[in-house]
Amino acid sequence: MNRYPNVIPERETLSMVLCGRSLARYGDGELKMCDGASIKSQNAHPTLARRLREILHDSGDCLVGIPNIHSETPKSSFWSKYQATCRLLADRVYASSFITRPDSAPWIDTADYWQALESLWIGQHVTLVRGSEKSLRASDLEGAASVTEILAPRQHAWASYDDLMAQIGTPTRALLCLGPTATVMAVDLCAKGVHAVDLGHVGMFLKKHRAGLPMVVTDADKVAA
Repeated sequence: MNRYPNVIPERETLSMVLCGRSLARYGDGELKMCDGASIKSQNAHPTLARRLREILHDSGDCLVGIPNIHSETPKSSFWSKYQATCRLLADRVYASSFITRPDSAPWIDTADYWQALESLWIGQHVTLVRGSEKSLRASDLEGAASVTEILAPRQHAWASYDDLMAQIGTPTRALLCLGPTATVMAVDLCAKGVHAVDLGHVGMFLKKHRAGLPMVVTDADKVAA
């Protein structure tokens, strides 16, 4: 029986990102899509499924984050069913995809962690690629030297992949909030020398942090545009 691999903890993952490593992340949606399933934000596509499986084994210089299911996560009952995912994984050390999920890793919900995360854009020239309003928006990147915002389709962004990559070009740093498409995009941008960071729904939690709200996903969050 395959063993679920070792996962670099969240703070160490963030430290590596801050030192210049790119990051592609897998949550439950990306893992489902590896098996050819559709999810709410993205229709199944054979090329996307193949790329997602390949990246788990070979991602070049890009870190790959997966759920840190053997941590003290309060959502262990949810994540434990992904233990079977180990059949997809390679014999390598992965980063933690919980880097953006304080609901799954509440120990990252500290002032110093958020300050470190915000240093990805404070004083920096960044390109933000996003679909929905759920995660980061240009207005959320307070203190950035400049933000080039590239808006992608809210759903099924994979169909626009080539066009989006052409729009992005080769900036110094790209922050990606675009579901499974961002997972692949981070690896491909990294190969072009871009510091690409897949940040998922971190903006949703950043807004909660700034408002002093609990780090839980509400029904209202799930239906947000």
